[in-house]
Amino acid sequence: MKSCCEEAGTPPRRGPGRRLLSYLLYAVLAATLSFVLWQQWQA
Repeated sequence: MKSCCEEAGTPPRRGPGRRLLSYLLYAVLAATLSFVLWQQWQA
C-alpha cells in the first residue's frame, strides 16, 4: 500500500478520518502497553 503510493510519486492523502485512525491506533498501543505493564506489576 505504501510502496504503490511512493512509486506513483503522489503524497498520501491526510484527511480527518486518517488522522482519527492514527489517534485510535496510538490509543490502542498505549492501552496495550499499560495493560502489559499492569499485568507485570500484578504478578
